[in-house]
Amino acid sequence: MNRNEVLAVIGIILATIGVVVGAFAFESYRRGRAYDIELIARAPENGNWYPQEMRIPYGKEARILIRNIDTVTHGFTIPALNVSIAELKAGETTIVAFTPDKRGTFQFMCTVWCSERHLEMRGQLTVE
Repeated sequence: MNRNEVLAVIGIILATIGVVVGAFAFESYRRGRAYDIELIARAPENGNWYPQEMRIPYGKEARILIRNIDTVTHGFTIPALNVSIAELKAGETTIVAFTPDKRGTFQFMCTVWCSERHLEMRGQLTVE
């Protein structure tokens, strides 16, 4: 290979690395700004909520990204904090934003019948 070909290959490699690093940096920045916690919804036999325990600070706006990676519809509520979404269809994502006005540990749960083990689809949110 002559000098121009070597420089072209090096340029392509550097450009590729730059795009990959840039994409990861942008995703990290976006996630840091868009939400505080990511919550995955799956029917109990497929893994349930993940994580099942979350912690947020008292009096500060919390943003929970809820991602339904299941093949059925789910709902979400934290009754003690008056937080809920009606439904989240398969493959959908939403952000729930609220400011907790109480300290303590509160149950969150699915509100849409999603499987035979629907009543097991629960977790805990601790407001510190």
